[in-house]
Amino acid sequence: MDLHQDPIQSQIAEAVALALTHTGEVRRELAAVGVPTLGLPTSLGGMGLGLTADVAVHRELGRGLETAPELRETVLCLELLADAGVDGLGDVLARVHEGVGTAVSIGLHGPTSIRLDGDGLLWGTSEALPATGWDVALVRAATDGGGHRWLLVRPDGATVRREEVTLLGTPAARWRFEAAAGQPVPVVEAQRRRAVAAARVRQAALLLGIAGRALDTARAHVGRRLQFGKPLLEFQTVSHRITTLIGEADGWELLLAEAAWAHDQAAEAPATAPQVLAAAAEHALKAARLSLQLHGVRGMLAHSVPATAYRLATVEAVRLGPPAGLWLEAGRARLAGTRA
Repeated sequence: MDLHQDPIQSQIAEAVALALTHTGEVRRELAAVGVPTLGLPTSLGGMGLGLTADVAVHRELGRGLETAPELRETVLCLELLADAGVDGLGDVLARVHEGVGTAVSIGLHGPTSIRLDGDGLLWGTSEALPATGWDVALVRAATDGGGHRWLLVRPDGATVRREEVTLLGTPAARWRFEAAAGQPVPVVEAQRRRAVAAARVRQAALLLGIAGRALDTARAHVGRRLQFGKPLLEFQTVSHRITTLIGEADGWELLLAEAAWAHDQAAEAPATAPQVLAAAAEHALKAARLSLQLHGVRGMLAHSVPATAYRLATVEAVRLGPPAGLWLEAGRARLAGTRA
């Protein structure tokens, strides 16, 4: 059992790891063990196990190099809608529970590129999103007055069009809105902060999982690879770099566990969420780079573990905002707390 996991988290991680060995569609296999609803509140038909359960899921997904970003996007979107009093989501929730339903947020993690005109119609192109279809999208749109509004949109194929893109070889999609209609939604600010904080903790768990897989692979490789008659791992320049990152990982795992626990125990968003994600993103990039370097030419093969881990870490490290921006947010929050 992982020292950072309690027995329930260990059982969840084992179930996810087993699901990833199956040959069926990943989201359906995960749904078969209840993954989509583990952390969702019971008001949304979930099991209500909280963020600590989700952390176990997404850490294991990271270790399996199966990032499934639509899973985290769906939970985030549903949590944003939890207190908004939106009717008619029963069909979406049913599909989510089956492992086929998807919800997405647009314009949440940075300046929005979607505009709301005077007739209440949406125009513009979204940021790069998970390469999947979606049942509903919660869109943050800029208004002519300089503010913004939230609207719930269902794709219709006529006013919302999908454009295929890639991020470092990873499939993604942008959605173009052309006079698309949406249902105004009153997103509660406190709920937005809490949902975003939880999303950051989930993303951090994924990144630490990717980092753990990259480091394990690198350590195994240098333990076998001989140079001058002895394993590379016995050279201090190699062993010190790996040991340093493994030690850092233990610290970030503890911070991750604390943030998830704090979220589940309090109504307010954990203040450490930006710090946790920024640290996990930087750590994952360091671990993936080191694994790639230590494998040499073998690591550069497109489908090798080091290359895959590096590609995924690079994409996922900035999905919810760049680490520099997260550190700035964390610093401002701490400064504001000190002044208070």
